[in-house]
Amino acid sequence: MNDDLRKLISLQELDLLIKERKKEEEAGFQLQGAEEFKKARETIISLLPPHLYRKYQRLKERYGNAVVPVVGGICQGCFILLPTSLVSQKNKNERIHTCPNCGRILYWADE
Repeated sequence: MNDDLRKLISLQELDLLIKERKKEEEAGFQLQGAEEFKKARETIISLLPPHLYRKYQRLKERYGNAVVPVVGGICQGCFILLPTSLVSQKNKNERIHTCPNCGRILYWADE
């Protein structure tokens, strides 16, 4: 898998964890480790090319999830059947691909 793609997936997972922690704290639970998640997030951001991080942020603001899996040739963000030319490529996770419909960053979960 492409290293930048792996970082984008990790960044999204950290963002989801941070969001869940905020909800739990708002509900009155006292949780430890939130700062560690934020430090890990900053580390990942510093390792990403700036243009990819900006793209991630735009997609996250628009859709919530910026990076989505492809299952059975279908984008799991907008549920459109992806073009055969994209789906039939070898080593699809070695490059960063975006959905031609919604623009989300794609990764193939079944590879």
